Amino acid sequence: MQSLERGRFIENDDQKNGLLNVLADDYCRQIINQIMEEKKSAVQISQQTGIPPSTVYRKIMIMSNLKLLKTSGIISQEGKKIFLYQSKIKSVNAKFECGFINMEIIPNSFTSNL
Repeated sequence: MQSLERGRFIENDDQKNGLLNVLADDYCRQIINQIMEEKKSAVQISQQTGIPPSTVYRKIMIMSNLKLLKTSGIISQEGKKIFLYQSKIKSVNAKFECGFINMEIIPNSFTSNL
């Protein structure tokens, strides 16, 4: 039997529009797919998807501003800071009805504070 997961409903129209724009963007979807299960750096994402690094950084900034990503950091053996990203969202349910958009975000299993 399948269990239904409950998420958080988005009330703010700017957040809804931002999330819809992210979901409509092929690069953003590829990035989210890459970081759904494990943390990755922008360089890793770029190498694994073929998306140019500058585009990866730009899309990460957009998604970070919408609070869709968890960011952590490590220091490499060379002493460089490396930021790692992981998607806070597992899935999104959207419904357009009577002129209104209802959106629910199902959080990724690693976090519940979306």
